[in-house]
Amino acid sequence: MNQQDPWSMSVREFVDRAGSGQATPGGGSTSALAAALGSAMTSMAAHLSHRERTSEQLEEIEKAEDEMNQIVAESEKLMSEDMQNFAKYVQANKEAESKEDEALVQMTLQTIEVPLRLMELGVRGLKIARTIAEATREHVLSDLGIGIVMFEASVRAAYLTVRINLPTCQDSRARENFSDRADRLMYEAEKLKELGLNEVMKRL
Repeated sequence: MNQQDPWSMSVREFVDRAGSGQATPGGGSTSALAAALGSAMTSMAAHLSHRERTSEQLEEIEKAEDEMNQIVAESEKLMSEDMQNFAKYVQANKEAESKEDEALVQMTLQTIEVPLRLMELGVRGLKIARTIAEATREHVLSDLGIGIVMFEASVRAAYLTVRINLPTCQDSRARENFSDRADRLMYEAEKLKELGLNEVMKRL
């Protein structure tokens, strides 16, 4: 694997590198991977729930399958962006003569913006997973529940990444807007996870 293609790592390579002294993959990459795993588990539940479903349920299932494929693709894109942006931030920080250096300011914003987009992606996954809770066959309800848990974990991981990067943002108004946006997304994810798991548990 190279830094521009993190998705080509084996599971072992990803875990070994994440646990090493290297800066990436880090929190953002972990969030992206969690979102992809949430999508995979939700897709499994959907794929195995086609039999003996109503036409409306099948429509929901097929829509969810398509959405999960899109989330995986977006997770891959955001993982790459996160790793590349952090490398550029480190370089800009080395070269900057002050905290107001334009390149440093721009890369600082990106180290916050990408995790926020990951939070939005996880919330999107949570919303979609809930739409098939009633249509999911009983023997794969646990997989749907795991998908929901992974999506919330993705949001939470990205939230922590946003929080650790916020102090580097010199623009107080932008910092406040980022903070508010992250808090709203985290709150929404927590509620969606609770509702989704309750729906799954009622049928287990």
